[in-house]
Amino acid sequence: MNNKTLNAVSGMSIDAMPVNLLNKISDDDVKTIGSECVFNFKADIASRSAWMKRASNWLKLFSGHRDPKTFPWPLCSNIHVPLLSTACLQFQARAYEALIPNKEVAKCWSTDGKSIDSAKRAARYLNYQLLDEMEEWEEDMDLLQLLLPIYGSSVKKTYYDSSKKRIVSLTLSHDSFVAPYGVKRLEDAPRKTHFFYLYPNEIKRKVKAGIYISGADELETGRPVSAQSLEPEFKEQSDKITGQTEASGLAVYPRLFIEQHVELDLDNTGRLIPCVVTVDVDTEMIVSITKRTYLDLTDGEEKEFEYFTSYGFIPNPESWMSYGFGHFIEGLNESANTIMNQLIDGGTLANISGKTGLISKRAGVKKHKMEIALGQFNEIDMTGDDIRKAMYIYEFKEPSQALFSLLGFVQQFSKEISTVSDTLMGKLPPSDTTATTMLAVMEQGMKVFSAIHKREHRSLKKELKKIFILNSLFLNEGKYFTVQDSTSPEMRGYTIGRTDFLNYIDVKPASDPNITSRAEKLIKARSAYELATQNPLIANNTEALYEVTKDLLVANEVQNIDRILKLPEPQEPPDMSPQEEHAEFLKEQAIEPLPIQNHIQHYNEHTIFSQSDWFNQLTLQGKKVFEDHMRKTIAFIYLSEQELLNQQNGGINGGINDSGGMAGMGSHSGYEGVFEPSAGDGGGGNTGMPEGSELGAVFGTEGDGNSNQRDY
Repeated sequence: MNNKTLNAVSGMSIDAMPVNLLNKISDDDVKTIGSECVFNFKADIASRSAWMKRASNWLKLFSGHRDPKTFPWPLCSNIHVPLLSTACLQFQARAYEALIPNKEVAKCWSTDGKSIDSAKRAARYLNYQLLDEMEEWEEDMDLLQLLLPIYGSSVKKTYYDSSKKRIVSLTLSHDSFVAPYGVKRLEDAPRKTHFFYLYPNEIKRKVKAGIYISGADELETGRPVSAQSLEPEFKEQSDKITGQTEASGLAVYPRLFIEQHVELDLDNTGRLIPCVVTVDVDTEMIVSITKRTYLDLTDGEEKEFEYFTSYGFIPNPESWMSYGFGHFIEGLNESANTIMNQLIDGGTLANISGKTGLISKRAGVKKHKMEIALGQFNEIDMTGDDIRKAMYIYEFKEPSQALFSLLGFVQQFSKEISTVSDTLMGKLPPSDTTATTMLAVMEQGMKVFSAIHKREHRSLKKELKKIFILNSLFLNEGKYFTVQDSTSPEMRGYTIGRTDFLNYIDVKPASDPNITSRAEKLIKARSAYELATQNPLIANNTEALYEVTKDLLVANEVQNIDRILKLPEPQEPPDMSPQEEHAEFLKEQAIEPLPIQNHIQHYNEHTIFSQSDWFNQLTLQGKKVFEDHMRKTIAFIYLSEQELLNQQNGGINGGINDSGGMAGMGSHSGYEGVFEPSAGDGGGGNTGMPEGSELGAVFGTEGDGNSNQRDY
């Protein structure tokens, strides 16, 4: 593909520099588009203001941040019960390991069965990209596993970065991405907006690279981020949690930009074109408009490229923004905090019970310092006759047991929602718990998590597909060849790496969506291994034992398995005598004739068996097995005869014609109905067999052109 084709169709050149379309649009249209983009962006931000308030509280509950508290007294208990934190961290730890295995992240396979080598190369390079070249990818996936349980939704943005000269896939949270709430699928949203801040030097670099139009570098320095933010409440809460504040009095501040993905009628023909519009929010100045389409070389069609992949936690029937643990545990966590603080405050009062009270001014007791020592009585100056009458001591009861029970109920509800049971948190079960029981308990406890994991699996597949498409457009051929094993068989005939991403190949995550933990995988592998070694039907099958042993080593994450475990050599079936084969027929067991056997002898013995009383002991299935074996035996005899004829006739093929030769085989007594005779009466017709040959003798030929039955 040449540069002109890419420019005309995909809006991108071969070096991935986006083509800015601003010079093809009138100034009035540009100004209108800029105003509409900024207006829609602010409207989307305003529409989720209530959600953002809740998100601020979820962040506070997750981090354990507590606002100052003065009730019921100054410096009263103000601690946090980490219900939401525990649920989110437990999910992140399991999901990260399950979604990103140690060795590979992506798998490729040929959908037409003809591109197997291409699939191997593509998978090898994809895993190199994700785990090595795209250095931010794994870190962002780690962050994603934490954002999802807290907020319920997050977005990955996948694109080719011309400045880094590689593919980038970033995790965007709600503080950098917004889309209309009422859309059920993010792909169907009329607009998707990524907002970010750029310093003047960054703007100048983009102008110099041709990404932004000239004039963008003349924009003045921005304002403090807190002043530009359209959601100051969340920004303020985040700053409180981190204990940081934005520096003031700086000479240079960043500017707020939006990158809005919309459909525009650029040529006023009514045809909507998928575009990316980049706008400076304060001035509403458009600095770039590019198309987001590409040419699919597999079918030659121009297609829209979707940058964003939505990851959801628990589906929301009304919106693409899913539910998270924050939605469900927020109230429980607030209740747990209140109950815990009441218990601590009640315990504080109980501890000072009997040590605090009132004393009457008229008791006549003069104030003075008093030192108390063991075995010593101190004098006091008072006018009253009984000191106890002048004092009142506070008596506080211990905290109510009902509060303890209620706190337990709240914690239990939280565990049931978040699947954080004692077993899944790593606590040991009773010593007599079997592996099967343990696996069943884990599976039941992981039901919610398993469903979430499958949703992530679907989203990751979409993200990998985007990377796959970008490789078909911007693959670095030199690096691609370097990553491959040049000595491997699939590299023979290698030409252009980009074609590996254009053939009939599909991609999916390497993780198993049905297995969500290493422990579950290990228990299943060990159970299969024990079953195979103890089952008499499998115990002697070396290939089956090899597979279950390999699965067990993989589950234990053993390295260099191929060096430890060698693939067993295929075993040849035993060479059985005709009588042993008859015994197997009586047991309805199928026996395959072997090339090394004397097929003429076997055929004669089988014919005698078919005329014996033992043959009547065969079941219907046994007779079918016998008939199949006889047909295969005759096929071997035929091949042997043809080979002999070819040797005698100098390679000229002979054969048995339809009217004679083998046609008389079906008339032996006791064999009718088991092996259907061929059409013909067994008479006349040249068999083509050598005169006096042993093969001819079996089928009753004497070399004179007549076919005669032979009695046994």
